[in-house]
Amino acid sequence: MPAITKTMFRRPFVKFLVIGAVTLLFDAGCNDRFADDLEAGGSTLEVLKERINVAIRETEQDVTFLAARLAAAYPATQNRRTPSTDYALADNGVLYRPMAVHRDVPAVFVSGVVPVDEEVLRIVEGTEVIDPLLKELVLANEEVTQAYYNDRNSYNRIYPPFDVLTQYPAGMNIPAYNFYYLADEKNNPERNTVWIREPYVDPAGRGWMISCVAPVYWNGKLEGVCGLDITIESIVRSLGLEEANSLAFIVAEDGSLVAAGESIVRVLRLPPLKNHRYVDTVRSDTFRPENYNLLRSSSPEIRASFRELLSSGASSTTLLLDNREWVIRGVEVEGLGWKILQMSLGR
Repeated sequence: MPAITKTMFRRPFVKFLVIGAVTLLFDAGCNDRFADDLEAGGSTLEVLKERINVAIRETEQDVTFLAARLAAAYPATQNRRTPSTDYALADNGVLYRPMAVHRDVPAVFVSGVVPVDEEVLRIVEGTEVIDPLLKELVLANEEVTQAYYNDRNSYNRIYPPFDVLTQYPAGMNIPAYNFYYLADEKNNPERNTVWIREPYVDPAGRGWMISCVAPVYWNGKLEGVCGLDITIESIVRSLGLEEANSLAFIVAEDGSLVAAGESIVRVLRLPPLKNHRYVDTVRSDTFRPENYNLLRSSSPEIRASFRELLSSGASSTTLLLDNREWVIRGVEVEGLGWKILQMSLGR
């Protein structure tokens, strides 16, 4: 494999800029192109939609490239290697990398649900060649929180590193989690790169997030799933959704709130949005409670307005709430099945 360098993966930084009450996803230096697009007749929301779709495509390309690098590493896992001193076996049967945090290299966790035998050791050591790529995918992309690989033996390699013995439960069955099975043979027979669109609690301790994942096949067999994570907190921060005057928010196609600031949460009568508090290890998929679903709101007016927006494909609607009329406009992000919405008071 050729040497992996930072410039191989660095793309123009993708950032979110708040312009008044409207948010714009743009590549560094392309705000002039945004103004040109508006002068050419493009609407603000349509330009916003295109910028976000570009970011989605680039993230998918990164994950697809990571999957290809992993597949290319598997032939080396068939050869016996000199035993590595980089890994240790804990008393509970977990294989881990004791010095990962100190050395700032990807952490390794093999849960022990599949016994750590010679084959598993060869896979762990043979796939170590992706370490520089995992690190670069995080450092070169502002929105990416972590990059990782999970294989069928419940082996996890992840950057940035952390104390896996404290964070993960021994015997964790990694293929039973959505960030693995949504890309497996049953749910993804086309072997595509796919998005986990509904926010879930990250077992690695990063809170609520979404992920872009891709399967890794070698010799026609699913060996594992790799991915990049983006936290909901970073989306809220990047979009400026916590700004005092921000009334923009993101909703999934099933009506569940993806990201919003507290201002919009209060308007829509939702419980305060807080990040997940880890009182125990995460042992199964954990999703947002139903009381964050606008199609199941206790307010019939909210349910009716968002049903019109999400089910009928309308681009705008009105909402009468507390004797105030709101206008809600939105655009769809096709790659994720989300709508970016913006509320404003009617006249």
